[in-house]
Amino acid sequence: MNLNEFSRTNLSRCLRWHPLGLNSWSLSDWGVAMLGEAGEACNFIKKLNRVRDGLIGNKGDDADAELLRKKLGKEIADTVIYCDLLAQAAGFNLSDLIAQKFNEVSERNGFPERV
Repeated sequence: MNLNEFSRTNLSRCLRWHPLGLNSWSLSDWGVAMLGEAGEACNFIKKLNRVRDGLIGNKGDDADAELLRKKLGKEIADTVIYCDLLAQAAGFNLSDLIAQKFNEVSERNGFPERV
């Protein structure tokens, strides 16, 4: 999947929920949505840590590490989807932002990897 193609498709689908456009939500609305999904991902990490450490507290399916990993993956994806919409609402292209920042960190640390 090409990240630019994804962003276009993500925006198209978003406009079905937000027919008035990305600006029908504020940047803080998009940020809160993204962080809500990241919080859900962290909750699954917490449950995976319990499984790893043999601790009590997980109920039902949350004792199954493989199922927890699948749920974690879905929440990571949800986080990235909202991150892309936040970037677009702020007027950025996520693909460009990622490449610029990645290259900046590589250069600053003397690493040869560039995208």
